[in-house]
Amino acid sequence: MTNRSARRSRRASAPLPRLLHASGAALLLLVLLAAPARGAETAAAFIRGLGDTAIRELAPNDLTPAQREARFRELLEANFDMPRITRFVLGRYARRASDADLAAFQALYEELAVLTYAQMFASYAGHVFKVTKQLGAPGDKYVMVVSELSEANGKLAARLDWQLLIDRDRYAVVDVRVEGVSMAIAQRDEFTAFLDKNGGNMSALIKELDRKVKKLRDGRAAAK
Repeated sequence: MTNRSARRSRRASAPLPRLLHASGAALLLLVLLAAPARGAETAAAFIRGLGDTAIRELAPNDLTPAQREARFRELLEANFDMPRITRFVLGRYARRASDADLAAFQALYEELAVLTYAQMFASYAGHVFKVTKQLGAPGDKYVMVVSELSEANGKLAARLDWQLLIDRDRYAVVDVRVEGVSMAIAQRDEFTAFLDKNGGNMSALIKELDRKVKKLRDGRAAAK
């Protein structure tokens, strides 16, 4: 096996929940990053400002779980291009899915993100988000922004690399790499693997997501 094949194999087999729990801020920060760029603002400044905003808005310890979920949901719905992301994570199956199935999947996908990740941000109170460098050249269509999330004592919590698409006066995140692993590709691998095993049955995937959402809701209710 070549080195490239080995890296691809490790990426495809990496458990998504483990990766996201190891650096939960990645998905939560991502929901902020579909807003327009401001004038001549650099990609690095764009990511720096929005990363700081995410920590300020979602990490305070005095937020109740319901408040944190509501803030996360508001940011998700206002700033994230969910139709585009929905199609990407479904891979080749997106072209085969009906409009009704795509809408049902997207709704559950959003709900699962809120219930799974909003509360994780409570553990990032006091953390510092820092952009370390921007990679790319003038005129490039894509640029990479490298960042770090650290504890108050300076201990590194996660390295997050943001791939941005530059479209006229806008920046749009197309991927986040956590410790070098692509979150977009990891999610696509997870969903398409499920569909492969179930004959491409979107109804089965929707049913599975609905089961996970109900389990998380029941868990929230029992914890009150």
